[in-house]
Amino acid sequence: MFDTSITKLFHVQYPILQAGMAGGVTTPELVAAVSNAGALGQIGAGYLSPDQLRSEIRRVKELTGAPFGVNLFIS
Repeated sequence: MFDTSITKLFHVQYPILQAGMAGGVTTPELVAAVSNAGALGQIGAGYLSPDQLRSEIRRVKELTGAPFGVNLFIS
């Protein structure tokens, strides 16, 4: 177990954040696998509609109880 400000902030075991890659590369299964392994998985939500994002979040929650993030484009 690493005891760093990042691990404490995100409640994860390892100070690793998986990139939230938009465009279909980051699946809910990948996000959950990363989170289940002790790092912080992230949904790449840049090109998702609100309904698609809601569906992906629900799927990740079905696959893990661990923390995960959502990466958004903001302009």
